[in-house]
Amino acid sequence: MKYFVALLLLVLISGIVTAKSVIAQNSEKYQPDKSGSTKTESNLWQFEGNQKSIYENNLAKVTSGFTKDNSVLSAPKGFDLHIWYFGMYDDRYKLRDCNYGIRSEVRFDFELFILENGKEIKWIVEPPHFSVFLNNTASGHGSNYCNYEGYKVQDDDPSLEIPFEKAVAGLCDLFVVFPLENEIAPGVRLYGDGNLIVFNPDRPPFWVPVTVKEVMGLMMTYYSIREADKQFVYPYLKEAFDKMTPEELNAPAYNGGDPVFDVTAEKEGLQIMRFNKDYWDRSLPETAIQFITLHYKFTDDAEMQESVQNNGHADYPALTVNAINLNSLAGLIRKK
Repeated sequence: MKYFVALLLLVLISGIVTAKSVIAQNSEKYQPDKSGSTKTESNLWQFEGNQKSIYENNLAKVTSGFTKDNSVLSAPKGFDLHIWYFGMYDDRYKLRDCNYGIRSEVRFDFELFILENGKEIKWIVEPPHFSVFLNNTASGHGSNYCNYEGYKVQDDDPSLEIPFEKAVAGLCDLFVVFPLENEIAPGVRLYGDGNLIVFNPDRPPFWVPVTVKEVMGLMMTYYSIREADKQFVYPYLKEAFDKMTPEELNAPAYNGGDPVFDVTAEKEGLQIMRFNKDYWDRSLPETAIQFITLHYKFTDDAEMQESVQNNGHADYPALTVNAINLNSLAGLIRKK
């Protein structure tokens, strides 16, 4: 028995030593002290001519705003910085009246320098990255109500296509919002789950609450289109709707309550809101950057060190986030 325990301890110690050795070997593959360069590429293929060049110039200004005061991005070390401009195209998105500005993503790829079998290579396939989203009303908040199945070509009557499109679009406008954590500066707010919003504080609120009545109405409209839904789901919703008091119906909507429709007047879940179409200054061109979102979470030194130990290299996206000058971000929003 004593021999077995001693053998087990030896195996465990050997495993720990081996694991540390592997981590050490992996860390030696990276070259954190090697200086890198920066290049920018645009993938805005759906735009052309003057609109494309204007928008790319606007994205370049936003990019510069993030890089010039950021010690990680302004002087790449341990990686080449590859900046991408990605368009985000969706015909249904453009048709909703709460959307105006051209939306896109600016992605910062950290192409790490690696030594592999004595040969220098770079991490270029899905490298660590950090993203900023521009004019994108579908970001900066929690889950939305877009998971409703719309018109099905194989099964539904063609006359139902337009009603379905309208019903699904109405539900897609809804999303849940995490509580406000910090009013960092005029035009810069941090909401729960790391949702950082950069906006024009001189405009109307970018999110507006909806009532229980509005949410239930949109759901009942959706479930009154397809025959099977009209028979089985709609009556259930209508009965629940009819039992609600005027106070409940006119109260701000929160997710929770009945799992079928997941909306309640009780403040037990996250509040349901929609993007405010009046937030946009429509006197500005669609190419103007009026709304920015990104994921922000400060990473402490212990977490940074753990990343180096586990991965063999620094967490460059986290270092970038830590180095963002939050107070300067509002200046990236286009005003008059």
